[in-house]
Amino acid sequence: MENTFETVRTLIAEKLEIDKATITPDSVLTEIGLDSLDTFDIIFEAEDTFGIKVPTPKEEIKTVQDVANLLDQLLQEQAPSLQVQK
Repeated sequence: MENTFETVRTLIAEKLEIDKATITPDSVLTEIGLDSLDTFDIIFEAEDTFGIKVPTPKEEIKTVQDVANLLDQLLQEQAPSLQVQK
């Protein structure tokens, strides 16, 4: 099973049709071509992928790692029986 970052990276690469190797944890979402609506699309896709519900984030999401961290936190809260590698 892919870790959360790898899953997010794959979702972004597919959406933007770019090589996922160009996406790092520190990649700034707007710099790789995601606007705020695209970012929410990625988060909604992740909801389906991980079987979780993502509330409106309280903190600002700027990087790919921010998205992965949010999902990891929600996975621990909502699906403690699922073990996702970081």
